[in-house]
Amino acid sequence: VAMNDEKNARKRWLKAELHSHCSLDPMDYRVCEHSPEGLIKEAARLGYEVLAITCHNLDVWNEDLSEYARSLGITLIPGMEVNAEGAKHTLVYNFRTGPENLNTLVKIRARSGEDTMVIAPHPFFPGKFCLGGLLEQHIDLFDAVENSGFFAPGLDFNRRARAVARKHAKPMVGNGDVHYLWQLGRTYSLVQSSGATFVSKPARSLIWMLRAGGPLDSGAASPLPITLPRRARSGPWPPCQLTSNDLKESRISASRSFWILNSGFWIPFPTLTDRR
Repeated sequence: VAMNDEKNARKRWLKAELHSHCSLDPMDYRVCEHSPEGLIKEAARLGYEVLAITCHNLDVWNEDLSEYARSLGITLIPGMEVNAEGAKHTLVYNFRTGPENLNTLVKIRARSGEDTMVIAPHPFFPGKFCLGGLLEQHIDLFDAVENSGFFAPGLDFNRRARAVARKHAKPMVGNGDVHYLWQLGRTYSLVQSSGATFVSKPARSLIWMLRAGGPLDSGAASPLPITLPRRARSGPWPPCQLTSNDLKESRISASRSFWILNSGFWIPFPTLTDRR
């Protein structure tokens, strides 16, 4: 085998989820029924090799959890979804400090280093929790922009995020923003990894590769398995609350709904048995 062929043979595409929540989440614990271990186990079953559990204002990473993930073939990256500038959700990775030290973009910038990473999640979704115009005002702070898995036929708030990423040459990262295990595998990213650095320091290696803007592939982006009724598609945005009749029209059980991003807009989430 030629030297170049050996080098290429060592390169692998790693399936990655960099935005997920679990039952320990201080904000979303009522929605997320799965434990961190349950999330890791399901991600491993679906072929993921990189995972960040990004609870709101809480980094759940620890050595025992990381070792459990490693035993299943997954590199667990420390991370959380902090509230910056009051309530603006921002994904931070490997900062190894409390959320009180990352509650403004200035603080995040001051603590950013070669081993950290910052991603803008769902930046232009409706509601007070999204960065909106702050993304472009502080574009140099962000290493990537999220293409969120929260979209459905006729409803996609990722379009402006994609335009901003293209304008500023920022990589797009496909994230599921996982709250239910069935969301895994619908939207994710593929990261190319190779060499001894990944073996010895996988989390640092992955962050370096992502911050460098590649090699990265959006992997997959599948719409959520719901059909929105006409009233939901046409607005106004926000608020627009779906009624029981709306849910019947969309062929989704009213037994479970999800308050998407606390934005003032109800989107019905199907249970496992409701999916079509």
